[in-house]
Amino acid sequence: MDRKVKVALAGISGYGDCYLGALLPSERARDFQLVGVVDPMPQRCRRLPELAAREIRLHETMDGLFCDTAVDLMLIVTPTHLHAAQTCLALSHGANVLCEKPVAGTVTDAMRMLELQRTVKGFAAIGYQWSFSEAIQSLKRDIMSGALGRPIRMKAIALFPRPVSYFKRNDWAGRQRTVSGEPVFDSPVNNATAHYLHNLFYLLGRTMDSSATPGFVEAELYRANEIENYDTAAIRCRTDCGVELLFYTSHAIALRHGPKTTCEFENAVVEYDAEQGEFVARFKDGRIISYGQPNLDRHEKIWQAIDSERTGRPLPCGIKAAMSHALCVAAAQESSGITAFPEHLRRMITVDGDDALMAVEGLDDALIHCYERNCLPSEKAELFWARRGRVVQLDVGVDGARRRAATGAVALHA
Repeated sequence: MDRKVKVALAGISGYGDCYLGALLPSERARDFQLVGVVDPMPQRCRRLPELAAREIRLHETMDGLFCDTAVDLMLIVTPTHLHAAQTCLALSHGANVLCEKPVAGTVTDAMRMLELQRTVKGFAAIGYQWSFSEAIQSLKRDIMSGALGRPIRMKAIALFPRPVSYFKRNDWAGRQRTVSGEPVFDSPVNNATAHYLHNLFYLLGRTMDSSATPGFVEAELYRANEIENYDTAAIRCRTDCGVELLFYTSHAIALRHGPKTTCEFENAVVEYDAEQGEFVARFKDGRIISYGQPNLDRHEKIWQAIDSERTGRPLPCGIKAAMSHALCVAAAQESSGITAFPEHLRRMITVDGDDALMAVEGLDDALIHCYERNCLPSEKAELFWARRGRVVQLDVGVDGARRRAATGAVALHA
């Protein structure tokens, strides 16, 4: 009988609870054994009694975990600014890694992860779950084969309301740096809606495990909440393969819209809308192809990582594939200062009893209109609050990222 993969999890509250929800009752438990969990504040985890009942040992640090037991696959579901150090630690101990998105807080940290991975036997995958789905894999195969024709433009919009409590849930939400000074650059682009920007780059990658890279980035960053970083963004990018990418996101709206994606090709238009939940291609010759639902199994990344540890089968989204998103995030910060929305447009709305949400009047309509017209807010004269960012040129590819990565806030220099 095949051996069981020894799996450990860092981060057991927050999104880590979703991982436990998959791992603890899993019908796939014949393939793996959860040998330990790590969390410095485990009292936040609602599954502590179940972990204790299963005699799964709790550790305060990853160092303690590796001193206590052998680990084949380390699952890292911790704050962004910890990803690089914890991934490097796990790789150094001979473990493979599945780290949650985004890859790291800066391009410098991401490059450090990539350089170390090249010197060890293990893999490090990044948990952009759409990349692991059969829907995206099938669509990407057709893009690579030329079945849809030449790619022209890809865009996505994800307007996700977030209450004031969202930005107070920890000491790094909405911040550029943590209280202790570590770069985190938390924003909707780098956190809640990161999947949908990454997916645009990933679909255009020339191989099944790569992403297209940004050639230039122009961004507009805005803020309605009392936070350090931004809660609203509009980004235009042109990739190394010459395709225009547009991305719109905000937490400062009252009603959710999206995620929605439109991919324009020479012979077809591929669309995804959260309401229908699947990617559908409509060809100029009248054909319609459904590629399926990317959210069908949100834990597919876990099962594929476990399988890869056993079989050596390659994974679709590693550090290199996730690097394009990190480069775009860094360039966006460099492209634009953060513009505060006018006070008279901001509305505090009561939600969930005593919680509240800051919404900007007319912002959702403005961003939806920009999405439909393929423009940035500053290109619409009636949006008096809009401020254009400057164009940031990037060296193309990971080698370019290595040349430009440097210690500092944004880790890019235009």
